[in-house]
Amino acid sequence: MTFVKSARQAGLIMMAAFMFSGAVWAECGFPNSDRGQAPDWLCGEPAFENTDFLFIGDKSRLPSISLQSRLAGKEAMAGVVEKLLNFVAKDLQSHLGSEVALDLEMPNSRDWKRVARFKGIKVVDKTTSPVRHLYVLAGVPSEQRGELLKQAKVELLKTNRGRLKKSLDENQWQAVQSWSKSGE
Repeated sequence: MTFVKSARQAGLIMMAAFMFSGAVWAECGFPNSDRGQAPDWLCGEPAFENTDFLFIGDKSRLPSISLQSRLAGKEAMAGVVEKLLNFVAKDLQSHLGSEVALDLEMPNSRDWKRVARFKGIKVVDKTTSPVRHLYVLAGVPSEQRGELLKQAKVELLKTNRGRLKKSLDENQWQAVQSWSKSGE
C-alpha cells in the first residue's frame, strides 16, 4: 500500500513539474489565433536591436495585400511619431523644471503630412498571423534618433509657439529655444 501511495505522490509531483515547466517555456502565440508562434516583438513590450520608439501597427484582412501592408505600416509609423512627440513633451517639461506648468497641445500624430516629415522611421519587421492578420513593427534606428527628436521638437514648438510665448518669461523662452536646437 505504501508503494502505491509513494508512486501516486511521485506521479503527482512529476505531473506538476511538467505542467510548470511547460508554462515557463510556453511560446508566444498570436493575439487573434491559438495557432502558430508569434515573433518575440509581438509578445509584451516590443524590442528590436538598435531601434527605439517601437510601435506595432496592424490590419485585419483586406481585399488587397498591398493595401493591408500600407495601412498597417502607416499606423505603425504614426504610432512612432506619437511616441516621439510624447517623449519631447516630457523632455521639455523636465528641461523647464517642475515650477513651470506647461499646458501643451499635442500635434496630431495621425496627420499623414506630419508623419511624412519624420524621415528615417523604418519598418523593421512584419509578420502575418494564421488568420492573415498583418502586424508591422516600426521604429527609429539608433543612428536616426537625434534627427527625429529634433523634428519632434520642431513639430511640438510649431503647434505651441504662441501658447509658450504667453506663458513663459523671456529667460524661459530662451531656454526653450536652446532646447529645441539640441540633439537630445
